[in-house]
Amino acid sequence: LDTLESLRFDLDNGFIPSFVRPCNAFSFAVNGNLSGRSNAADWIRTAYHDMATHNIADGTGGLDASVRFAEEKAQADNVGDGSGNTLGILTGITDRYVSGTIPTSLFFAPVLYRGGPKFAFRGGRIDATQPNAAGVPEPQQVISSHIASFARQGFTQDEMIGLVACGDYTFGGVQHASFPDIAPDLNETRNFDSVAHFDSNNSQFDNNVATEYISGTTQNPLVVGSNATTNSDARIFGSDGNATMRSFAESPELFASNCADLFTRMLDTVPAEVQLSEVLLTPLPVKLELQPLA
Repeated sequence: LDTLESLRFDLDNGFIPSFVRPCNAFSFAVNGNLSGRSNAADWIRTAYHDMATHNIADGTGGLDASVRFAEEKAQADNVGDGSGNTLGILTGITDRYVSGTIPTSLFFAPVLYRGGPKFAFRGGRIDATQPNAAGVPEPQQVISSHIASFARQGFTQDEMIGLVACGDYTFGGVQHASFPDIAPDLNETRNFDSVAHFDSNNSQFDNNVATEYISGTTQNPLVVGSNATTNSDARIFGSDGNATMRSFAESPELFASNCADLFTRMLDTVPAEVQLSEVLLTPLPVKLELQPLA
């Protein structure tokens, strides 16, 4: 319990802040140039990719750290090194009691540091002993496949739209190396990984992904990309006649509260045999911490 509490409430201790402050922080830089990526987006993406293996019908998959297995990381739906970057950072704070909870706890830091909503945290996740089957929707798939994929995970069509808008889309983008047909090579020193960002402010949690989509000013490469086949966000966001995205654009408060609810649902999606703890509401009033001698 003490370790879980520290992961949730002691976010300013240890080295976690250095990876998400400033908000465009990324683990690697070359001669001071910026990659265009952020650890925050990688951490959020990794948690979703780990959860997306869940099958509500048979109770398998979910947030169980199965994404750490090489076989799962190598699946086509896990293209890129975002999970590898995240898991590399995790090795410094993982212990035998909470390793399955680490992807969940890391999810809090980028959201809260970037002005996002507070949401519930539970412990009790159990590490998978083997990789799970592929489960992350891919951009070239048709809308019926996306709806079916999220339904398998336990989410409705409206919730699918919310999860896509709320997730790393508020921070991240599409990397050229992983999706060269979607993100062009920009050849920029301040974006040397050529990341096509989802909105104009990728350093703060906000509803820009919705306001820019509704106003027709979006730069989201999965909405206005040159290849209609991979414009999956256009299909997802428009699948209810833009009703959900319009409501998000009109109310930042609604967007934030909806995201908080969906984040909680996502992070609590675990294999059927796993029993999570009660919500950790407040830290212990007093906790001793060893300090080095002068």
